[in-house]
Amino acid sequence: MLALSPLSALLGLLLGFGLSAALIALCRDKLPQDHGRAYAVNGQISKGKARGSGVIFIPVFAAVTLLVTPFSLERCAYLFLTLAAMLTGYLDDRADLPWNELKKGLLDLAICVLALITFMNTHDSYSFALFGWQVDLPWWLFAPIGLFLLWAFINCCNCADGVDGHFGTLSVISLGALGYALYAFRDLPDYALCALVLIGCVLAYLLFNASPSLVMMGDAGSRAIGLFMGILVLQTGNFLLCLPFAIVILLDGGLGLFKLAVMRTFKSKTFMMWLLTPLHDEARKKRHWSDTQTVFRFAIVQFLCALVGLLVMAMYH
Repeated sequence: MLALSPLSALLGLLLGFGLSAALIALCRDKLPQDHGRAYAVNGQISKGKARGSGVIFIPVFAAVTLLVTPFSLERCAYLFLTLAAMLTGYLDDRADLPWNELKKGLLDLAICVLALITFMNTHDSYSFALFGWQVDLPWWLFAPIGLFLLWAFINCCNCADGVDGHFGTLSVISLGALGYALYAFRDLPDYALCALVLIGCVLAYLLFNASPSLVMMGDAGSRAIGLFMGILVLQTGNFLLCLPFAIVILLDGGLGLFKLAVMRTFKSKTFMMWLLTPLHDEARKKRHWSDTQTVFRFAIVQFLCALVGLLVMAMYH
């Protein structure tokens, strides 16, 4: 197993956390204000709050990562694309009218295509594993799977961000599991260190986003985190690991996207109308969970799933 420098890990975590916390505190008054969300549960509560804080802590993540990890053109490309995802999200955050779905979708697609090309140009084989069985995939089959995975992470993370402390907490759990898997089972300590730095940045954001929140990450944060989480999943060499490591995020945000896609494709107005999406709105409106209950219960499920995934990996490693 390749070694992860304890000094680099400590420096990356503390710098990511400290710089993000300090800059959010200093700059949050300069962020755009949220307009409220008409169709979200308690959406008007967020009206007037600072949003788009991802434009603060994502650049910190990129800068600290470059500082504490060895130079790599591949990793630099991923960081650049993560910043691009942040920028497109921030421009949407500050717009008086939200960008239309086609515009955001095309930008997401372009970023995902570039990330996938970078990955495929730096890796010779593509596979997934299940309970000790490894299946190698041809490039023409892996390409659409990898592209869909990156696109899904961007959009599911974006849709899962809607409750104070919710997505930030889930992302810390998922990043922790991915980081440990990359270090312990894939011998990729540099990418594990990337995950650790991002955890520090998100923890700093959570200082200001715990209910009742002072700031929100906005699309600038959720889309960038989603892209980089998808990249980390690809680095594990097994895209199926997205299921145990990020299942709650994918279901919370993804079921709404699936529901909308089916309704539009088949012109149906009744498909899955029994389920309110995102799932955190189902929990709060129909199950009458408080925001705190929603955050903790979803986080507990995600933590258990991630732990099971790591234990299964350890059994077959």
